[in-house]
Amino acid sequence: MVRITDRDFSVEEIIGGMNNPKIGAIITYLGVVRSFSEGREVAGIEFDDDEAAIDKVRELADKALEDFDVADVAIVHRVGQLKVGDKLLLIAVSASHRQPAFAACMSIIDGVKGIHSAWGRECYKGS
Repeated sequence: MVRITDRDFSVEEIIGGMNNPKIGAIITYLGVVRSFSEGREVAGIEFDDDEAAIDKVRELADKALEDFDVADVAIVHRVGQLKVGDKLLLIAVSASHRQPAFAACMSIIDGVKGIHSAWGRECYKGS
């Protein structure tokens, strides 16, 4: 499941939808907007509703399902203007064992970070 939204989301709801008796691990990563980046004070960050970037996020989810022994992948990414402390990104991976879930989650995080350099724009205080 990949969801791109301009609204806040419930981590518990998404994780709850992934649980089943065959699952031994649900690994999550929650990215939030931080207040400093590269030595500058951040006011927020902005992500456009960019279809090319969104397609790349979907590809990351599909690739994780193909490359790792995992049951399910959920990625929720916010778009629009976000302020410091806002939830930005949730990656959740379920599997029967923790090792493949951790590996898939790290792979997706690294992929999303690569997309961010072209997709997101940090807004700095005083700019």
